[in-house]
Amino acid sequence: MIFGEVDIVGEPMKRRTLIAGMAGLAATPIIGRSPAAALPEVLDPTDRAHLGLLQKKLIYSTDDRPLIWWIRGNKYGSINGALTPLWTLNVVLFKAVSHNEDGTFDVKSMEIVYKTNVETDEPLSKWRNPYNGEVYDEEPLIMGPLSRGFTNEGPVSQSELPGASIQRQGHLGPAEIAGDDVWLISDANVVVDREGQRRFRANDLSTYHGKVSNVLNPDLPSAPSTMTVHIIQSWHPWMNMGDREGTLVTRISGAKCFTIEDIHPRILTMVKEHHPKIAKDFVARLNGPPENFDR
Repeated sequence: MIFGEVDIVGEPMKRRTLIAGMAGLAATPIIGRSPAAALPEVLDPTDRAHLGLLQKKLIYSTDDRPLIWWIRGNKYGSINGALTPLWTLNVVLFKAVSHNEDGTFDVKSMEIVYKTNVETDEPLSKWRNPYNGEVYDEEPLIMGPLSRGFTNEGPVSQSELPGASIQRQGHLGPAEIAGDDVWLISDANVVVDREGQRRFRANDLSTYHGKVSNVLNPDLPSAPSTMTVHIIQSWHPWMNMGDREGTLVTRISGAKCFTIEDIHPRILTMVKEHHPKIAKDFVARLNGPPENFDR
């Protein structure tokens, strides 16, 4: 689950179920209105309004614009503390921000995940589970687009997806400041219960980094920033892990940008190869219907 928006705790539900929940979300047009906002002279990491400003500047934008996050790293299996590399995640998140008069804002998001071999970095068409020997077909995965509301506390909880009981807790902050560097923490914990399946848990621990001078610059609606994410979660149900105790651990990092050509070159190659229309005009796809997929 990146940003707590699109990848709903790492596919605990069948994807057709996820899309059914998305279909009820209202489409949000991408517009260009830029609301005025007063900037503080000094950032206070304990001030909730300042944390909200950091959220907008580092993760999103203070004006209405499309943006992109790319993220890359490995997924591991962990049993009794022993880590086994499983695959490399190559993720691109397309987003469009629109602000509301009350200071809240909405984000329309679409996420594409490409899995590659940990050793060769070649795209995976099949993946063998090292724990049970099962082999699964793999293909690029699109999730979204969907819309989500945000406040100074972080994302507004979403638990209306059908077929599951979802408990979600998110927390924005604290922030750490050292000189001109600032780090913003954003955590999310999700518990999903579905009939006939083991309880699914996911903990997303995200850290965003940028410059204080950029955050306080009124001429920069969206400050240059990077992110590191650690995810600790239950086994994916589709892995058929049975009663094996263990967890999945993800370590990924990336950066924000505003044009498709600025994403990581390995991810850019895969986007252009598998999704050329999105590579050409991702904003148009953000205004389209949710992707219809299944596994």
